[in-house]
Amino acid sequence: MSDENQPISDAVHQELTASRKERHDFLATLLRETRSSLTDFMFRQTTVITVLLGWGLSSKEARDFLHTHPPLLWVFIPAICFYFLFLVFWIRGFWQRSNSAYQGLLNLRYMPKEFYTTLSVTNLTAAIFISAFFILFAAAIAALVQI
Repeated sequence: MSDENQPISDAVHQELTASRKERHDFLATLLRETRSSLTDFMFRQTTVITVLLGWGLSSKEARDFLHTHPPLLWVFIPAICFYFLFLVFWIRGFWQRSNSAYQGLLNLRYMPKEFYTTLSVTNLTAAIFISAFFILFAAAIAALVQI
């Protein structure tokens, strides 16, 4: 019989089980890093969008190119919509990871709930980011259509 099929002994199982403090530290770090990563991700995406939008609006060559090639609008507009959906997908992933860590911390009952509330990605935070990007992308599409 191979070692892979043998049950794990109780002593080995106890070694593999983390203490409450270790689980708390892991989940609290995950919660903190998730919120920080979301904020960093949003600033990076905003920078990319702002640079592209600024270049498109301020560059005469870019406007002339789009004006002489109108079918490209039907490529850029779906690409912008896809990019928005991509961002919604990523924001949702950050939100789910945060909620999972938050629920794990609440289930541990290691610290009061109020300690973790400010560290989590709330529904409001996710909705604000999604709404802000929707407005930014709508402005980009409106600028493309006006060219």
